[in-house]
Amino acid sequence: MKLLDLFCCAGGAATGYARAGFEVTGIDINPQPRYPFQFQQADVMSLSVKFLRTFDAIHASPPCQGYSAMRTMPSAKETPMLIDQVRALLERSGRPYVIENVEQAGWAMKSPVLLCGTMFGLGTEGCELRRHRLFEANFPLVAPRCQHTGSPVVGVYGGHARRRSAKHGGRSTRDIWSAGHRVAMSEALGGMPWATCAELSEAIPPAYTEFIGAQLMEYIRGKARTGGRKV
Repeated sequence: MKLLDLFCCAGGAATGYARAGFEVTGIDINPQPRYPFQFQQADVMSLSVKFLRTFDAIHASPPCQGYSAMRTMPSAKETPMLIDQVRALLERSGRPYVIENVEQAGWAMKSPVLLCGTMFGLGTEGCELRRHRLFEANFPLVAPRCQHTGSPVVGVYGGHARRRSAKHGGRSTRDIWSAGHRVAMSEALGGMPWATCAELSEAIPPAYTEFIGAQLMEYIRGKARTGGRKV
């Protein structure tokens, strides 16, 4: 089955869907020389519905800066807030879809589920990953609860891995890693060794979309078994 990965960046989401069994093609307005699958450079909002319908399913991660805590920063003030427009485009395609964004975008999303690194045992050097992301889907999507343990937390942002104490308000305590920041960041996210520190800072951990991809694959197969009726 073919999946279209919109606003694909470096391929964290794509890797998870590929692990779930999809053949993935990425689209991004910027060059993505390290994207590990088939890639086309294009403006997502210019894609035709006819093109979208050549895929079995679609994932989209519209820019998050306008929704995030960074939205007041000068560099984020001009970032478009595209969730509504992207949803309208995906609905016209008639394909099962997933829209991903940050927690602060919850007000703009329809009944999203939240995924966290602790659900999948992600982390590095004794620190757990609590990268919360929201996922909206037009098919049934379920998720477990977070499994926060009170262990130190690794934050992957700003081009660095930050070791943070869960017991002291999340303050940075030590940013020294045995194999350096890039290895710690990749390990914390569950394996993206090709990506740069900047790319890892914005990546979706592949475990998230592998988990979603398994449910998506079953949904598509179920529709095929029932002749296209919803299951």
